[in-house]
Amino acid sequence: MRKFILAAMILIVLAGCAQSPSDPDKLLEEGKAKMKVGDFQGAARAFEEAIKAGASGAEVYFLLGNARFQLGDFGSAIEAYKKALSFDPQHLGALSNLGAAHYARGELDEAIRYYLKGLEIKPDDAELHYLLGAAYIQKGQLDEALGEMEEAIRLKPSFPEPYFGLGVIYKMRGEKEKAVEAFEKFLKVGQPQDPRAIEEARKMLEELR
Repeated sequence: MRKFILAAMILIVLAGCAQSPSDPDKLLEEGKAKMKVGDFQGAARAFEEAIKAGASGAEVYFLLGNARFQLGDFGSAIEAYKKALSFDPQHLGALSNLGAAHYARGELDEAIRYYLKGLEIKPDDAELHYLLGAAYIQKGQLDEALGEMEEAIRLKPSFPEPYFGLGVIYKMRGEKEKAVEAFEKFLKVGQPQDPRAIEEARKMLEELR
């Protein structure tokens, strides 16, 4: 009889452990760790579980949006970023990435709207000026794009991407010498976030020379 009672007690303990609520903080840390190693699906699940376990606030939904963005699920990313903004309308990361998600879906006017909102909060953000300039390039508004790229460079001369943007603008305008100068500068300034841009810049330089 004693063995049966002991076994029953163990089952009760195990059942209690299985039903105990998850720790949202641990789940958030798990999600962040998975993001670092590129396990975006696992990260999204961890963040979703953290929310179910009671985690809330702008940063939680911002992280979830980032995981979904990396998975290419831009619609769900947009939902998460908007939820983050419902907690903190001035969350610069959510505004910027919300613009990027709309940009990825080809919704350029929406992308521009959120980039401009971000710049209202932080006018000296070089990356936002660059992103806004990239959206203007896609819309064919080259004068506006040029102004944004130049402002990004003025604010952060070591930021390589705006030089690539300048090269594209000058190439589209047929200003070959300026385009070559911009692409060469891009290759010298530093490592871009997307290494594919280096290959693309080299290809464009071959075409222009």
